[in-house]
Amino acid sequence: MGYSSFNDVVLPVEVKNIINTLKNNGFKAYVVGGAVRDSLIGKTVYDYDITSSARPEEIIEVFKGDTIIPTGLKHGTVTVLKGGKGYEITTFRTEKGYSDLRRPDEVEFVSTLSEDLKRRDFTINAIAYNDEEGIIDLYGGLSDIKNKILRTVGDPKERFSEDALRILRALRFSSELGFFVEENTAKSLTELKNLLKSISVERVFSELVKIISGKDAERVLTEFSNVIFTVVPELEKCYKFEQRSSWHSFDVYTHIVKATAKIDNIPRLKIAAFLHDVGKPETFFVKNGEGHFYGHAEKSAITTERVLKRLKAPNRLINEVVMLVKYHDIPITPDDFTIKKRLRKFGEQTFFDIISLKLADGYAQGTDKAVAEMQKTLKVKKLAEEIIARGDCYRLSDLKLNGDDLLGLGYEGKSIGMALDRILDDVVCGNLINEREILLESAKKRIKNL
Repeated sequence: MGYSSFNDVVLPVEVKNIINTLKNNGFKAYVVGGAVRDSLIGKTVYDYDITSSARPEEIIEVFKGDTIIPTGLKHGTVTVLKGGKGYEITTFRTEKGYSDLRRPDEVEFVSTLSEDLKRRDFTINAIAYNDEEGIIDLYGGLSDIKNKILRTVGDPKERFSEDALRILRALRFSSELGFFVEENTAKSLTELKNLLKSISVERVFSELVKIISGKDAERVLTEFSNVIFTVVPELEKCYKFEQRSSWHSFDVYTHIVKATAKIDNIPRLKIAAFLHDVGKPETFFVKNGEGHFYGHAEKSAITTERVLKRLKAPNRLINEVVMLVKYHDIPITPDDFTIKKRLRKFGEQTFFDIISLKLADGYAQGTDKAVAEMQKTLKVKKLAEEIIARGDCYRLSDLKLNGDDLLGLGYEGKSIGMALDRILDDVVCGNLINEREILLESAKKRIKNL
């Protein structure tokens, strides 16, 4: 179902002032691209790009009383600061030559908006607006928004060959907006998918995260799996890999996609779900007619680390995701002792992240067995929340005893940490009450045995 009506394009005061200032100095100026698109469909707009007939040096002259950042003078872009926020103003331009499949080799400034809009990627991003002239739609962008269609401006092969990252941007817009990729556009981006190998991995990773985080991620990851495998080839072996398990209704890749779509929209969780079973095919064996994947979590964690390092993901994110993948299959029974041990091992954030991944994993298995296991996992989550709310002891910092206390009793070096760990274990399992005098007495007894 498309949009029956469009929202008004309402520009912030700062944007209106920039457009009016350029107009009053004899230049044309419009908001263009994502800001217009998102305004029309009712999405919150965070960035406003402005295109103008003014040349970079003319923009600088017009706004000489403001703070100006020469963002990309060669490509006609100047950033003007208004109200502490930067607004990019780019001269009408055409582009020629894309030897790196990403940026134009040559930019030529032009005098008309129509020439500028012709170079843009998708029709929904080639709509311009200002308050005086209203909507300017030369390529059917309004119709495509209404019908939820994503198509390129002009020949799709030409657009994708100019900037190969547009291949992933197409999937990202399809996933985020719920738009279907027009037939010729879809065919061309699939045929040219190998061009993505020439794009910087940082840009690929950024777009990939947005694709898997979109509301229509399940459809896009399924429909364009061959494009996804171009940037994450490790997943291709999961495609149509039957699990032959009473726990699973779907092949490995379909399971992964469903888990990714289900999990909370937090990057580390989305990425963990997207890669959590990538190692399954390498660990598969059949016993008594049932498929098994012993050690798949650890294998998947190793592969996940390799994938994310290749894509140059931030180190902290890599560590968080690898941890989740490695332990996503760890058993957690719904009892206080086991939950406290896990909370101690992982910390609260990682513990509840693992719970989220377990629930998404269970949903994506699609069997009665998995549903029963999910109920147990939900009970674990509830008990963990109660443990935290009560302030129960499960961390060293919760102990009413510390290293200085042990030093005073004669403990030295590594024996201090070892003793604290053992005392905490006793408190967690209920053998000791977390009271200072009781813990000191226990520590005194322990030192005699060192």
